[in-house]
Amino acid sequence: MEQVVLRVLRAEVRRRKCPGCGNSLRRADIEASFRNDSSIQLHFRCRFCSFEGGGEFELTPEMSREAAQIATVDGEEPLLSELVAMPDLDPITGDDLISVHEILSGWSGDFSQLLERAPA
Repeated sequence: MEQVVLRVLRAEVRRRKCPGCGNSLRRADIEASFRNDSSIQLHFRCRFCSFEGGGEFELTPEMSREAAQIATVDGEEPLLSELVAMPDLDPITGDDLISVHEILSGWSGDFSQLLERAPA
């Protein structure tokens, strides 16, 4: 179960942006380890600007329960890709925001209709 917690924590860091340069931390150097039963030491370094961050975190009971549920799926630990599905998407551009604004400015339906899939 400890390895599941560390993998999820590393994956969470990779979803973030560097506070130093704003680039994705997807390729950051990340080290995470347990200091004792309830304390995790985390350290990361951005590969773009060498910003370093991290700290010590307390493992909460909720985190322990979640990790135990993940670890017992089918009796074995899932792969990291099964824990956190992170599609490789392009950043949202200003043109994307303008397009969304134009669509929403003329929208007269409710929110659930907006999210419905169009028939193929």
